[in-house]
Amino acid sequence: MTHCFVLDAQGRKLSPTKEKRAWYLIRKQKAILKCKFPMVIQLVREVPEEEIDTTPIHLGIDDGSKLAGIALVQECGTENKPVFKGTIELRIDVKEKLAVRRGHRRYRRQHKKYRPARFDNRSSSRKEGRIPPSIRQKKDSVLRVVRQLTKWVRIDQIFLEDVLIDNRALEKGYKPYRWEYQQRNRLDENIRKAAILRDRNTCQDCGATNTRMEVHHITPRRLHGSDSIHNLITLCSKCHEKIAGEELLHSQRFYQKIKGKSISFRDAMHVMQGKTYLQKALREIAPLNLTTGGDTANKRIDWDIEKTHANDSIVICNLRVNPEQCEMKDWVIKPMKKRSSKKIKSANGIYHRDFVRYTKRNGESYIAYITALYPERNQCNMTTIDGKVLKRYGLSRLSLLWRFNRIYWLINSNEGGESW
Repeated sequence: MTHCFVLDAQGRKLSPTKEKRAWYLIRKQKAILKCKFPMVIQLVREVPEEEIDTTPIHLGIDDGSKLAGIALVQECGTENKPVFKGTIELRIDVKEKLAVRRGHRRYRRQHKKYRPARFDNRSSSRKEGRIPPSIRQKKDSVLRVVRQLTKWVRIDQIFLEDVLIDNRALEKGYKPYRWEYQQRNRLDENIRKAAILRDRNTCQDCGATNTRMEVHHITPRRLHGSDSIHNLITLCSKCHEKIAGEELLHSQRFYQKIKGKSISFRDAMHVMQGKTYLQKALREIAPLNLTTGGDTANKRIDWDIEKTHANDSIVICNLRVNPEQCEMKDWVIKPMKKRSSKKIKSANGIYHRDFVRYTKRNGESYIAYITALYPERNQCNMTTIDGKVLKRYGLSRLSLLWRFNRIYWLINSNEGGESW
């Protein structure tokens, strides 16, 4: 079942309807198509206030570090119905891009004469409540999608899964004292001694005892290895020096010896950071209700719903639905940068970032969006919705599906049928 958002002639938001019904209204010239992905129609007549359906519509958000689920469920008298679900793909390359930009900036400054060192005098990096750009852009991506949906459909309540993770307890392997939370987040002497005592002051590689012992990160910190005791092993200085730069080649062997495992807290920390900023912004849109991951998991199991980010967001809406109703169109949502750095914006009627279909001579076709244009050779580069990069394809075989408008709304290719 696929639903369509509906507006009246005055732009007032009505209850969603089925897509088949929407196309029928367009054919009968009772409505016009406002947006195709996702489908939004506007009626040619104004609907009286007393005829407008006011049944509540809940918005559920399953926040994450790489993917975030979002869904709309309408509360009905007989049976609640999901009207929209999707998965937001969050950018994970911002930190690396900022590091490259910082390197260019420092290189340029070092090659200028008579410039004193600036150190930490940037006001934006010292202001209270500042969120790192790599974290804030993820929260802003979720807010951009929510604000776009509010233009098409009314949202009476928002339900957000509140993440409550004690990162320090996970990292240390025990519940820290209150004063330990105020200490810097690095490997301390207690965990170092605990690892050496666990290994009985013996090198776990060569078995040496009467020598200087060192504590080694099995998964190194540069690869986001934690300071947990489950990621530490005791080695002598010679063995420690021998495996430098080749840690991953020995990781499985070391994990088996200490019965430990690789634990990364990066995703948990990214979800925890900035959640107050996200909650404050959502409260300005609609009343906000917080739930927990345990409640979501229990309801999903009780309702016999498959676990995905989009389905979890349906469950978070706190309105019971049938599992069959969750088998609907699953949108892949990609909020893009507002500004494009491409110098060539259009060629042969095709614009950069346009959503197109490329048809080959054998009849095979690709659904993709334009990433580069070469007007001198009438060619382009594309990226398919599956992530495949196509370079130097001819513009003559392209057909425009929809003009890009800051957010890509793509159908999950795993859903079957036509993918765009």
